[in-house]
Amino acid sequence: MELDALFGGGDSSVDTVDEPEIVEVAEEPAQEAGIGWKALALFICGGLVITALVVAFMVWVIEGLVL
Repeated sequence: MELDALFGGGDSSVDTVDEPEIVEVAEEPAQEAGIGWKALALFICGGLVITALVVAFMVWVIEGLVL
């Protein structure tokens, strides 16, 4: 037997497989993972308010102990 007969050498009836086209997808810009300026302002103001309340309570307690 000849190899051409086994493997269909020169036979144009063999179907070829078309490779799919690779479509490149545009990458979206990465979103920043930081907190917003409103949240930061709220955090700072809240910290100042809590600090003021703690200082006022400490002054009230110290005045009560001294007087």
